[in-house]
Amino acid sequence: MRRTSTLDELDRSILEELNTDARRSHRELAHRLKVSPTTVSSRIARMEAQGVIRGYIPVLDDEQLGWDLWAAVGIRISKGRLREVEERLARDPRAYAIYDVTGDNDALLIGRFRDRRDLDRFVKHALQDPHVERTNTQVVLNRVKEDHRVPVSRLSPERGGAE
Repeated sequence: MRRTSTLDELDRSILEELNTDARRSHRELAHRLKVSPTTVSSRIARMEAQGVIRGYIPVLDDEQLGWDLWAAVGIRISKGRLREVEERLARDPRAYAIYDVTGDNDALLIGRFRDRRDLDRFVKHALQDPHVERTNTQVVLNRVKEDHRVPVSRLSPERGGAE
């Protein structure tokens, strides 16, 4: 089921500002958007209550924190055990994201690891799960683009107009 929210242009402008720097005060956002701080505060509170804004986190440099290796791990899982295995894998802090996918694999795990040995231990541990049939690991050589921000504009970059 598709979930959509009813955001107007001011809501989208606030989200774009927060995407740029979520540490800006409501007063500064209000000044930049030419509205009152009360308006900004109430709009942000509403979007938090609706779940449009789910939290605020710093964007950390993973390599400076020792997470030097990224990998995509395709996983084939026994029929009827997908959610169970995914939830077990999701508890591992090395699992950055886990997706149900189509194709040869049932799940795709994006993980960050300390080094090759850490990745090796992770994959061998996953293969010990009786419901993991096989894995297919691809090591990330270079991250060309990685953006944790969600686009909020209604403009489609391909068409240059409204969607």
